[in-house]
Amino acid sequence: MFEKKALNIYSIIVGIFFLISGIGKVFSTAKFSDLIFQYGLGYMMILSPLIVIIEILLGLFLILLIRPRRYSFLSFILLVIFTAAYTFAHFRNGVDDCGCFGSMQPSGIPVVFSFIRNILLLIMSFIVWFKYPEEKIFIPLWKKYLILAVICPSIFIAGYTFRMPFLSKGNVQTHKFQNQNIRNTELWKYVKTVPDRTYLIFCFSYTCPHCWNSIENLRQYKIKNTVDSIITFANGKYSDKLYFIQNFHPDFYIKDISMKEISELTDAVPTAFYIEHDTIKAIIRSVLPSPVTFSKQLQIPLHK
Repeated sequence: MFEKKALNIYSIIVGIFFLISGIGKVFSTAKFSDLIFQYGLGYMMILSPLIVIIEILLGLFLILLIRPRRYSFLSFILLVIFTAAYTFAHFRNGVDDCGCFGSMQPSGIPVVFSFIRNILLLIMSFIVWFKYPEEKIFIPLWKKYLILAVICPSIFIAGYTFRMPFLSKGNVQTHKFQNQNIRNTELWKYVKTVPDRTYLIFCFSYTCPHCWNSIENLRQYKIKNTVDSIITFANGKYSDKLYFIQNFHPDFYIKDISMKEISELTDAVPTAFYIEHDTIKAIIRSVLPSPVTFSKQLQIPLHK
């Protein structure tokens, strides 16, 4: 009897880990997708919502002690895969953030702690899988309702947060700089504009994949003379900047500023500010669209 109680405790502990991990990532599935990209597994980015839902389901099954032997085996397999992926990302690509708990993860967790935690969870999962007695399948109705009550909104949230917010007037109007004269914003500390010219100010990070996806469209604003001037601000380590330059060959000037300075301008990268007559007419807090899409969405006659 005591052994089974201990096995139940192990199952619940592993389940809590998976449940918190899934819930932490479900509110920012796009961020989790970015982390997969940084791991060097870009081809798996599309699976990020599915992985999050599986984590939540697995956590619920283990906490509610539904077929612990079967689902502890699944948790063991997933932990092996996650640990192997994190090991590869850390030693091959220098990634320190395991991203296990998404938005709920505190910053500055030592890498060694992540490995120790995963090893302990692997041991507990293996013990439950190996020693838990087989039992008849019977799931009380209240457990089924609880699972449905958690998983249904989780599926919706995962799908919603996986889609990057596309350019829309609603998104644009939420930024505090919208329709403000640039002299009345923090942008004026970095950019001096003149009323008869148009500007596109682009804030990005050297390691952000969504920023990378914006670069070619950014070039089009210059090639097609959609705006008079393009100004870019970037953040990142010098090695990341070299990697960016070697792979993207930017033909525009980049001014390096600190993360604190970027945070004064926006809470997300990439972010672009379109300025006309010294007024910030449009703000894109997402992947930069093409000039054609931009002008059509906001009904701004950009073409000259």
